[in-house]
Amino acid sequence: MRNKFALKINKYFYYGWIVLLMSALSTFFSSPGQTYSISAYINSYVLDFDYSRTMLSTLYTFATLLSGALIIFMGKAVDRFGQRRMLVISGLMLSIACLFNSFIVNTVMIFVGFFLLRFFGQGSLTLVPGALIPQWFDKNRALSLSLMAYGNMIGNMIAPTINTFMITHYSWQVAWRGWSVLLLFIFVPLVSFFIINKPEDIGLLQDNQKAKDQKEIHAELKKMAQESFHLNEAIKTKSFWFIGAISMLTPLISTGMMFHFFSIMKTKNVDPTMTAIVIGLVAIPGFFMPIVASAVIDRYRSRHILTITSILIGLDLIYMLFVHNFMMACIFILIYGLISNVQNLTINVIWVKYFGRLHLGSIRGAATVFTVVGSAFGTIPFGLSFDLTGGYVPAFIAMACLSIMGAMMSIFIRKPSKSL
Repeated sequence: MRNKFALKINKYFYYGWIVLLMSALSTFFSSPGQTYSISAYINSYVLDFDYSRTMLSTLYTFATLLSGALIIFMGKAVDRFGQRRMLVISGLMLSIACLFNSFIVNTVMIFVGFFLLRFFGQGSLTLVPGALIPQWFDKNRALSLSLMAYGNMIGNMIAPTINTFMITHYSWQVAWRGWSVLLLFIFVPLVSFFIINKPEDIGLLQDNQKAKDQKEIHAELKKMAQESFHLNEAIKTKSFWFIGAISMLTPLISTGMMFHFFSIMKTKNVDPTMTAIVIGLVAIPGFFMPIVASAVIDRYRSRHILTITSILIGLDLIYMLFVHNFMMACIFILIYGLISNVQNLTINVIWVKYFGRLHLGSIRGAATVFTVVGSAFGTIPFGLSFDLTGGYVPAFIAMACLSIMGAMMSIFIRKPSKSL
């Protein structure tokens, strides 16, 4: 039934756009596991449980590390069982995770709750659609990935405000249960019905190219196999490790900032209501990514883009040291949002460009370990900075230095060649 429906739709427009819409929905519903969403709950945890920010940061770090260590198995499961099945399972588990988080009462439950949110939200519901879209799009790969990211951008814009409203007017427990209901009754049924793993499954080719016969489809699958790296081949290349190391930096910085963002903005004389607005602004530049994808990412070498964006992120972090009001905070977050989006999209494109799409689930799963580890360690420097100095200046200086190091590393990236 699903395949017949897809072919019927494909008579009018490419079914890949439906898959893209569902992938964007997946990244939106990763919100409960994203730091920009979880950060809205941290002040409530500090007040209700009387835990320090360093303790909560440490729990978050180790939960994220565990998630990162295990996410590679999700990537392998995607290659084995397909994106559709793993999206359904991840959605169900994230719904359970949100419900569980509404009942936490001690450090052990907070740790388990953080782990479940990070693994099935931030990890799985971004990994799986990231491995799905390149199956359907080739020429429009950067464009489609940038459009897919709209889901995460919208989540970034509205999730903190929704969470803050729900926590303020009801409770943090009710806020978590609301996400659980939305995942179970909206997200899971939609992806279960609309997702198809790859165009070849219904007799199509990437970008809706017309196949003359089954031989052409088989030839395309053979070509894909020849050009694609196995995970054990990819990890033997220098580029895999350099790209992975650079991909750690933005999650490291973003997680550290967003986890403590309400506290950071308090030191900048910005009240919580305005802070919720500022944190949402980071997503706005992402809406221009389809234009950037066509004008920049598809035109210039990926390693050059990574060099420039790493330098600019470092400079923006230095600017943050001088922020002292709402408007300056808005300028900082808009610049950061633009540059980090360009860098993240470039990295998403480079994985499939360098290593192919056949084993993309496993490779993206291994690559996600880098980003999750980066996310894990981002919270501690900011938490220690505040607990030891009463502010965040040392943390921002350290992150700026790491960004410059990332720029230097990107110079040595080269596309690997595969021995056939």
